[in-house]
Amino acid sequence: MAKENRTKFVILGFLDAMPMSGYDIKKISARSIAHFWNEDYGHIYPTLRSLVAEGFAVKTVEAGDGKPDRHVYAITESGRKELARWLAMDPGRPNLRIELLLKVFLGARMDPKRLIEMLEEEERQCLATLAEYDETEAHLKSEVARGSEWARYEKFQLMSLRYGQRYSRSVAEWCRESIQELRAAENPDAKR
Repeated sequence: MAKENRTKFVILGFLDAMPMSGYDIKKISARSIAHFWNEDYGHIYPTLRSLVAEGFAVKTVEAGDGKPDRHVYAITESGRKELARWLAMDPGRPNLRIELLLKVFLGARMDPKRLIEMLEEEERQCLATLAEYDETEAHLKSEVARGSEWARYEKFQLMSLRYGQRYSRSVAEWCRESIQELRAAENPDAKR
């Protein structure tokens, strides 16, 4: 059985909150789900056209006042039913392909100094991601405070954000431990 286009459900979920353009979806996606799900324009626009063709969304065109016209999409009742059907299904298992872990696994063939550099970079990236999560959390709370349409999603967005925070903290900690282990192996006489 072919896999379902999950971009379809990302978009239906966003449209369930409020009507949006493809640009709006990409912008909100980058601020909300990017830590666990990446969507780009190459997926968003064809999926929007498909949702309209399937009757799951409708499109209206707003005049642009000197700018290009804005194409705004809204979910239909049929789209809400399709979203509910998918939400009720068990999620698939993640298909992890983490190149750093593959290199660590094969690390006996590497220069330990190079592997340490890779781990240090991964730790830096994790810490930078944690800083982004802090900004996302502050943004989310400000949206809720001003009564945004997203207020009803707050606790669920915070749950997914906490997953990302814990994941990044855990990987950063694992990097530090792995670096210490590699350095200790390089210099077994040094105190740990």
